[in-house]
Amino acid sequence: MWRSASLAGALGLEIALCFGIGGYVGYRLDRKLNQHWIMYLGLLFGLGAAIKGVMRVVKAYKREIQGDDSPGGNSGGGRAGTN
Repeated sequence: MWRSASLAGALGLEIALCFGIGGYVGYRLDRKLNQHWIMYLGLLFGLGAAIKGVMRVVKAYKREIQGDDSPGGNSGGGRAGTN
């Protein structure tokens, strides 16, 4: 449960950093190369990285939910009670 909470809490920070870093790198390249479209490209790369992060967290939630649904709460592969 705490793992899920930590993943969810870090997700907002990860999304903000993806956009911030993508925008900053795009802005710097925009000024260095004297082009006015590179910042938008950096923001798009940041958006892609943010979507990838969200998908990673969704997969982790699905794995945790599937592990919690097992009988008795034992998600150890069904080895409980075997000798």
